Amino acid sequence: MKKTSLKWLTALWMVAVLASTAAMAGQTEASEESLLSGLFPSNCYFSGHFKQQKAVKGLPAALSSSGDFFYACDLGLVWHTSTPFSEAVLYVNSTNNFTAQDDGTLSPLRGVARYIMSNIFVRLLEGDTRYFAEEFAVSQEETKSLVLLPESEMMQKGLEAIRISKSGDKTAPVTLNIKVTDATGQDTQVLIEQIKHYNFDGKRKAYEQCLEMYSDKTNWCQVLRSPSRYDAL
Repeated sequence: MKKTSLKWLTALWMVAVLASTAAMAGQTEASEESLLSGLFPSNCYFSGHFKQQKAVKGLPAALSSSGDFFYACDLGLVWHTSTPFSEAVLYVNSTNNFTAQDDGTLSPLRGVARYIMSNIFVRLLEGDTRYFAEEFAVSQEETKSLVLLPESEMMQKGLEAIRISKSGDKTAPVTLNIKVTDATGQDTQVLIEQIKHYNFDGKRKAYEQCLEMYSDKTNWCQVLRSPSRYDAL
């Protein structure tokens, strides 16, 4: 057989292998997205309460906090911690996000907090199943919890795993439990509960609902509506 024929057959074989690999990857991601869609929120506007516990090495007990939140897909997120102290994270997108103190002081969100909000919590609230299917290996435990393991070396440097479970149905309140384990083995656990969905549509209605929820902190909602006004902070 001529060398050119061998090269041609080799090229065809490589194309077939690559096509098969791509098809298998596509099927895997589709399967992972299907698993995720059963847990992730599907509504564009909702609010709720949360309880958070963070294990810190050297401390005898986990750090606990609680609060409430409001999310609108075309406005952003108010993540308000009420105890043990009051402050809020105001998240519009990966560029515009702030920490708001109870006295009204705003400062840009930076570092690990910005990364976690941008790449985990906000994408989860958005129901971005494609992102998690592409960036994580997703599997289901016997307890029905989903385990998400980061696939990129860069993400593995800071994150070990995310575990997500959901409870409740049409007759019982829905709760969402998220446990984030960092690369050092420390856990941050967030329980989202008392979820309330809104049937309105549009940024203006979302802004009005934000004002209703945070009537004593209206500047929080104003930051979400016009984040560019606060970029110079």
